[in-house]
Amino acid sequence: MPLTGVTGLRLLVANNPPFLLDVDTGRITHIRGLTVRGHAVLTVLAVGRDAIVRLERNPLANKIPRDEIYVVRRGSTRATRLATASEVAPAAGGSAVWLKAHEDARNCTLRKLALNGSERQSPRPVPCSTRLVDADGRALLIEGRSIIDPNTGETLLDAARLWAIAGEFAVTTERSLGPLTLTDLRSNQTWRLRYPSRVGGQGGTDEAAVGETGTIALSFSDPAYQLGGTQVTDVWLLDPAARRFRHLPDLPAVVSLKSTSMSWTSDGRLVMLAETDQRNVVAVWRPGQKRIRVRPVRIPARNSGSDAFVVW
Repeated sequence: MPLTGVTGLRLLVANNPPFLLDVDTGRITHIRGLTVRGHAVLTVLAVGRDAIVRLERNPLANKIPRDEIYVVRRGSTRATRLATASEVAPAAGGSAVWLKAHEDARNCTLRKLALNGSERQSPRPVPCSTRLVDADGRALLIEGRSIIDPNTGETLLDAARLWAIAGEFAVTTERSLGPLTLTDLRSNQTWRLRYPSRVGGQGGTDEAAVGETGTIALSFSDPAYQLGGTQVTDVWLLDPAARRFRHLPDLPAVVSLKSTSMSWTSDGRLVMLAETDQRNVVAVWRPGQKRIRVRPVRIPARNSGSDAFVVW
């Protein structure tokens, strides 16, 4: 169904350079403060009410990753240089980030930095093989199969792949098309969940987005649907406390997977920015609605290697 009326939505979209999209007016405002040339990879992530821009210049030529980390404050259109690091993830509370950095080819450190540049926790050594990831607003360390809280050093669970964490519940998978495992991190009780979607084939589990109420939106995608050239995504909602799936209406949908992602708003709407039928659309759905509302938008060609956006 058409998305009509005032939405109040602004999206900070990963691009070279990143831009703000006003969904209601269609206005595009480029973020200043970044000089982007050549084959740079750029993504954005939410940190509380603000956002982080991670910029990797000439990724194929860099033997030691040293990405540039910028902060963009809510209401601003200028990025301010914060640090250099190889990986970044938001800290709890939304006023700081965790940063993993390569001191050299063999030595890495982890530290916590406030968005104003002040140090919250001084650097400590970590194996360079350790990954720092953003689990939808929560920083985690992954060492092999161990998923670790960087604040306490506590191992939260053992899994091949972490897909989402919502409060005290974690969704993990052993393989992209296999069953899902739901774990209560407080009791360590686990439940095996069925793979709910018909979409699989060459793809499987894709993206996860956690809402304010703890509902998890899970996308199941296939870049070669039914062994053809069609790319398809399918979104299901998981209530982890009830261990129950619900299918989002109007899906599966044919999309360009590299230009499609989703995020929840603070007032409980699921927003998707997608490319479909060679046009870009913003799709909005609120729990309880029987149809997804869709509005075409005209935006610059996505050229940063990331489909990420932040609801602004």
